[in-house]
Amino acid sequence: MKHVIIGSGAAGIAAAKTLRSINKTDEIAVISFDDVLYSRCMLHKYFGNERDINHLSFVSDDFFFTHNITWHKGVCVNGIDTKNKCILMQNTTLSYDKLLIATGSDTVIPDVGALRTATNVYGFRHLTDVNLIREKIACAENILVIGAGLVGIDVTYALLKLHKAVTVVKLNRATTTTDEINPQIMSLNMDSTAALAYQKLFEQNGCNFRLDSTITHTLSNEKGAITHVVLETGEKLACDVIIVAAGVRPSVKFLERSDIELERGVKVNQYLETSCENIYAAGSVTALGDIWQSAVRQGEAAAKNMCGIKTPFTDTFTAKTAVNFFDLSTVSVGMINPENDDTVLTRKDSNVYQKIILRNNTIAGVIMQGDIAHSGIWQYLIKNKVNLSNLKKSVWDLSFADFYDIDETGQYKYKQSNNKTN
Repeated sequence: MKHVIIGSGAAGIAAAKTLRSINKTDEIAVISFDDVLYSRCMLHKYFGNERDINHLSFVSDDFFFTHNITWHKGVCVNGIDTKNKCILMQNTTLSYDKLLIATGSDTVIPDVGALRTATNVYGFRHLTDVNLIREKIACAENILVIGAGLVGIDVTYALLKLHKAVTVVKLNRATTTTDEINPQIMSLNMDSTAALAYQKLFEQNGCNFRLDSTITHTLSNEKGAITHVVLETGEKLACDVIIVAAGVRPSVKFLERSDIELERGVKVNQYLETSCENIYAAGSVTALGDIWQSAVRQGEAAAKNMCGIKTPFTDTFTAKTAVNFFDLSTVSVGMINPENDDTVLTRKDSNVYQKIILRNNTIAGVIMQGDIAHSGIWQYLIKNKVNLSNLKKSVWDLSFADFYDIDETGQYKYKQSNNKTN
């Protein structure tokens, strides 16, 4: 049996590991556009010189050798011939018995002004993007970051650490997914109170924010580079380099002429099977989510299904964000904003902000800022939907000891008296 995986990110490598653990002799090959393995979650640290290229990988240097996997690196896939079961590459083809598509996603450049055609606009999704930007910002005086989500703020933090002048613009969401501007940074990861604490720190360190306006058009020079973006307020923002971190879309362009059914990404069923027999997909290319842990679980499930072990993918992962900017740490888990019937508990002083969202006797979400000690308990409670109706103590004082005993071998044992909701 010959298994081929297109993509060397979280889902692809997780699938390769799982395939080899199930079958020691099957042929396994990985195809990747990149010629190095790296964690996208760490790109901003590489960009900000906190890590070098040798410390971006999430597997050992001898991963492919140890697991007896063939790695076709630095290769562009042009298409898939599903009838003849082969992958079309630059100057050759590669056959497969079972195929996994794990190509991830790419930056979306907004269709505003000359953003899609200018010579000084870059995404921030791949190592090639980062290397290009590092070259261009060396002599740049004004850098514009489009997007105030987690990636945009990561990039901005790295730029500030490099002593660059940065302005962050949050696009009008009418150009992306919703109808209005949300004048808050990291709106998918934390509430307005936690986000504002970071915005103030960034401003104190020289960052400018324009969160309540949107780009209407751009001004370019004779070389095709954007020199200014113009906001709806009429303000002109000078820029030498523009970095876009305002959203991604599944990387499926190479599949457009294939028989594989596409929706927003590759369409899959609960077993991560595509519309074509013997072809599977996992990770953000499926549009099932862009979270690292979810991609890993999809890769593992897809690999089991490729080996004939029927494994439905049910994403029970509870979204967790952990950040630290300017020595202020925050962990958010689950819901960040309450719904109508939820109960909200908060604690706040000059150094700490904490928030718990309760729903139907379970914890639906938590934000811990400033003091994130024992934060693991919250992810456990949310993920397992632990019923707290019989709680005998303050929810703020909960610990794993309230849910586990230690057995005679020194291992944690779940207390049978604790019930989970269905």
